[in-house]
Amino acid sequence: MTLTHRLIIVAITELVFVVATRVVLHYLPWTSVEAELIRTALRIATALVYWWLLKTLILSRTANLPRFKSPAVLLALLLFLSIPALVGNYQLTSDAAILFAITSLPVGIKEEFLFRGIVQNLLAERYGSPKAILVTSAIFTLWHVGVWNPTVWTFSQIFFAGVILGLIYVGSGSILAVIALHTVYDAIFCFTPFTANPLNENWGFIPLLGSVGLAAYWTFGGKARRSSPAK
Repeated sequence: MTLTHRLIIVAITELVFVVATRVVLHYLPWTSVEAELIRTALRIATALVYWWLLKTLILSRTANLPRFKSPAVLLALLLFLSIPALVGNYQLTSDAAILFAITSLPVGIKEEFLFRGIVQNLLAERYGSPKAILVTSAIFTLWHVGVWNPTVWTFSQIFFAGVILGLIYVGSGSILAVIALHTVYDAIFCFTPFTANPLNENWGFIPLLGSVGLAAYWTFGGKARRSSPAK
């Protein structure tokens, strides 16, 4: 089977997934256990299809986990993971929060296989990593239309979260690292709010943009300096 044929199957599979999940959300609230269980089954099924068809592409980068020792990326991750704690306000019941936290793992696996492992890798081969990260993040944002309320914060957060995940993927080469980061980020949101009065969501732009800057510096800035000739 050629790569083109595999990508066509992926596209059809994803289209079926999107339509099916939007139908579920049309009839059931996103906070319902039934809706989440159905969507989780669909996520697992599509992730298995992507793994079966494009495992080599998904695992095409070589992991360099020692790079996570850098203070820049550690601070970037800390800022990123602070966002749900600062502005998150899901207000799920305790049972629903636990369920959604658990199902954050198949969310992370499915979405990272597709967006970073497949889409970003394919775009990077043609256009380079910086453009691939931006385009993939834009597609990642559009993909969430119909799932979340259309606010400036919601879709800005999704876009820049995609940028951060893309940067971490390029900087570390590890699909497992971005799956873990995506999973933890979503799982923290499930238990919010952590305070009686969480901050207005607009405050989330401060750690979000700070995380983007630090992750970009870690991924490209430091690498550029290390590769420059000595004077």
